[in-house]
Amino acid sequence: MSYCAFRFRKCDFVDEKISDSAEKVWREIKRKYVDEWEPSESDVEWLVKTVSGMKVGGKWIIPAVGVTFEKVGENHLRLESIVTNDMLSAMIAIEKTKKVGERAGIKVDVEKAADYILFHP
Repeated sequence: MSYCAFRFRKCDFVDEKISDSAEKVWREIKRKYVDEWEPSESDVEWLVKTVSGMKVGGKWIIPAVGVTFEKVGENHLRLESIVTNDMLSAMIAIEKTKKVGERAGIKVDVEKAADYILFHP
């Protein structure tokens, strides 16, 4: 085994450990700020009204966190993009939107759905 191949494997192991740590931190943050949070009736009503007022292909932007959803069906939103300097707040907003959507009967696709993610440090 060459030194480069060994070094590459060592880096993969380090990246895997960092990834595991990041996943654990995200699970704890999500538990605290999303899982323990309950949307109000007005949150649900607002999302229903907003989505019903959109045409298919229309965009809904959450400017404070740089998240854009596209309406892709009658009661169906898809995460289109994230352009942010605060990825954590964007992720929390996305997960809360998904939770409100579940209560409202609106499908909110977020898994591997974004066309692009742009992080501004």
